[in-house]
Amino acid sequence: MMKFNLIILTFVFSGFAYAGNSASDKDIQAGSFIYNSNCSNICHQAPKAKRLKPKQWRIVLNTMQVRMQSVGMPKLTEQQLNQLFSYLQASR
Repeated sequence: MMKFNLIILTFVFSGFAYAGNSASDKDIQAGSFIYNSNCSNICHQAPKAKRLKPKQWRIVLNTMQVRMQSVGMPKLTEQQLNQLFSYLQASR
């Protein structure tokens, strides 16, 4: 029974990992546009997408949301954040 549970858990978690990494080309292109227009051209030179790991990018994106608000810029929507993150992951 324990072996069966382990097999089920393996399939469940592998499915979640795959679902989390799948992004459409449209989302990746939108993320690229957001990165190049919002990150690279407005405030500073943005680092190359390959420079950071996905967990590090999540921290950076959250930090930048706070900074954007502090200077009066609108925060990115959840969809925009997801597209941006998809682009950053695909660029690794």
